Amino acid sequence: MPSLSNILLAATLAFSSACSAKTIPVKVGESGLTFEPANIKADVGDILEFWFYAHNHSVVTSTAAKPCEPKTDNGFYSGFFPVAQTGVASDNVFRVTVNSTTPLWFYCSQGKHCQAGMVGAVNAKSTDDFDKFKTAAKAAASNVTPAGGVFGGSVAKASSSDGSSSSGGSSSTTLVPVHSGSASASGAWSSATSSTMPTSGAGAVGVSFSVLAAALGFALA
Repeated sequence: MPSLSNILLAATLAFSSACSAKTIPVKVGESGLTFEPANIKADVGDILEFWFYAHNHSVVTSTAAKPCEPKTDNGFYSGFFPVAQTGVASDNVFRVTVNSTTPLWFYCSQGKHCQAGMVGAVNAKSTDDFDKFKTAAKAAASNVTPAGGVFGGSVAKASSSDGSSSSGGSSSTTLVPVHSGSASASGAWSSATSSTMPTSGAGAVGVSFSVLAAALGFALA
């Protein structure tokens, strides 16, 4: 049976790690066929939070060699997010937890958006590497949407007020999980009408409590 001090130490370490994680908002299509930011730096445990704008976009992981084709393993796909009103973010967001500092590449699989430069990267080794990825995307023969539904992340209902990327602390963004099953190419998620891009205090408090509980369970095992 572990001592109380060991239990408390494990819980404290887990809580501290979760609280240090950042939520990184990514605007999808707000300023045309772009991700903002497109060249992202993130740590393990950080959360990428994709906010979708008009008219209908997705986010899919790819590889540096095939920028507009889905990665075959350890990737993610958001499904399509149709948004009717220009300048307004989707009611739902797509969230992905960063599990590695290995470069991660992604694109929008709508139409020829990938070839038009709607691509992004997480932890690209250099700006030059990112530019080469974007150039390769322009030359891609096709833009491929994954078969099946959403995977590798979670779709959540977003209710927010303001803020940019944040870490720990208080939260002004409420995320309520919603169904994350199949999403059709025409968009299975509801159109946005009123949400505003979050710019402060998204935090990782909710995550930290789940990690804390897991740590306590492990310590008591």
